[in-house]
Amino acid sequence: MPVPQQEDFGDEIASRRSMRCPAPSVGVAGAGVAGAVPMRRREGAAMMDFASCPGDGSGPEAKRQDQACAAGQGPLRARWLAQIERMAGVGAFALDPETGAIEASDGVFQLLGLEPAAGLTLERLLERFVSAKLRRALRADLARLARARAPLDLEAVLATPDGALRRVRLQAEGETAPGEAMGEEAGDEAGRLTRIVGVLSDITRLHEDQERLWQAANIDELTGLANRRLFHKQLQAALAGGPFALVLLDIDDFNAVNDSLGAEAADALLRDVAARLAGLVGPAGVAARLGGDEFALLVPAAAADVIAERLASQARAALAQPFDSVATRLTASIGLAACPADARDAEGLLRCARQALSEVKAAHPGTAAFLRGPLRDRFDARRAAIAFVQDAAREGRILAWYQPKVRLDSRRIAGYEALARIRAPDGRICGPEVWGAALDDVDCARLIDGNVLDAVLADLRRAAPRLIRVGVNFSEASLRGMDFAEQILALIAARGLSPGLIELEVVETVLVGQRTGTLAQGFARLRAAGMRIALDDFGTGFASLSHLRDLPIDRIKLDKSFVLGLTADHRNAPILRAVLDLAAVLGLETVAEGVETEKAAIYLRGLGCLEGQGYRFGAASPLEALPPAGTRR
Repeated sequence: MPVPQQEDFGDEIASRRSMRCPAPSVGVAGAGVAGAVPMRRREGAAMMDFASCPGDGSGPEAKRQDQACAAGQGPLRARWLAQIERMAGVGAFALDPETGAIEASDGVFQLLGLEPAAGLTLERLLERFVSAKLRRALRADLARLARARAPLDLEAVLATPDGALRRVRLQAEGETAPGEAMGEEAGDEAGRLTRIVGVLSDITRLHEDQERLWQAANIDELTGLANRRLFHKQLQAALAGGPFALVLLDIDDFNAVNDSLGAEAADALLRDVAARLAGLVGPAGVAARLGGDEFALLVPAAAADVIAERLASQARAALAQPFDSVATRLTASIGLAACPADARDAEGLLRCARQALSEVKAAHPGTAAFLRGPLRDRFDARRAAIAFVQDAAREGRILAWYQPKVRLDSRRIAGYEALARIRAPDGRICGPEVWGAALDDVDCARLIDGNVLDAVLADLRRAAPRLIRVGVNFSEASLRGMDFAEQILALIAARGLSPGLIELEVVETVLVGQRTGTLAQGFARLRAAGMRIALDDFGTGFASLSHLRDLPIDRIKLDKSFVLGLTADHRNAPILRAVLDLAAVLGLETVAEGVETEKAAIYLRGLGCLEGQGYRFGAASPLEALPPAGTRR
């Protein structure tokens, strides 16, 4: 039946008022409820109870009016009740505890998918519930309600005859004969249970909404795995059980994969990765995506160490297999932890696994390890170095010292390379042998780059003629941004200096990945402003000949290992000769590092090397100790 519009209700009420018969109260069919629905008139008028038919006297005429009013209430009451049941998705019922017969409203039959004309019994009601276990529990609950008057409230899934599934809430309580009180047990003198009354509510949509909210809060949208929030909950829950293995996995160089494949293909690849990892943990384990390309596995196991290592091995093997979504194989760095061997709390376990992962990524990418033994020692040393650098940066103790670069033909100083030094709290000057482990930390690398550049710019303002041109090292971390060139030029301009006083030195590892185009644009911008670009430690890193061709660089600095090994390994000489010949053909200047003897300086000059740098010409010194411009070495 269609739901009446608001004006229909108004007309109905108005007609009833003209008969002196106000609208009835709405109760629950079969439940013996007769509560009134009070309504207030406008302008603060007195309340009128539309649930009764008050007369204005006690004579025969008044009684006839009351009887007529009561008779007229029936259709409207039934209509309103049907509308309320349909709109609210509820139905009321009354169960005879002795016979099992049920009287029910149309709403109950609609929820059950049955015709209202069909008789309803307890057995017929129970057979609609999907779970046999719940059917048995409901029988027991109804029996307990009959004995002890304990109210019943449960949720369950029922199936209609046409196969539709609905989640419902069933609430019921006992009703005694009028005038009798309810007690704890039927055996006491509290009163006899006459029937069980209740309400059946359709909560399917509510449950679906709650499920969607739960999914949004706990499940990773891209992969369908547990998200970080749910993983932390399950990790906490696992601590209440026995030992378990924890594995944190980070896909190696996934940013490069994302750049080369595109976001859509990378997402498909992550879904495939998630499916493979989920298949490793079994029904008792947990697979989660913590964010980006980082995943976590948790598996209860008595031999937690063994299971953690096995999971890591299986994960690496799974990623090494070709993927259907894209034709690529992946590797992963993995940090392991075991409860209770590594920690007994969630924070401690995650910290151990994360620290192990960090060390693996820095030292041996593509492998797996616990944070134990030598790995723990390396981590502790790195953490101490990071703290040392951070304190020095905060207190202004990061310095620039200068090592001369000398022309091999005239032996005149042609410029300097700025080398980072840190003054320790006790006044000692410390080089990378003390704090070099901190350079693996992105933030520390940026701190050192930035502080050294600031120190060089300050010294150039004081003594630019003496310094001539200064080479400043920039790590990969400092060149990550698309606008790194503009940032460097802005710092130089803020000091009122010429970019031509600076030579940017980058090591070969900066060139790893898919950022050659971005670097080329930035280098070109710097060169256009007058700055020179040098490729440092050439020959030992990851640069290829294509980088010499594609990147706008001015000079290459030969790694000191080739120069220092001239006498130790006869193969170094032809390598040096080949690199120097190639540089000459490409129009690149050359600087040899590690020149410690006069013999080496003469030999390199004979091969055509332009400049030399090393202890033969001087160690790194502070600005105050540098010789005047034009000094020969």
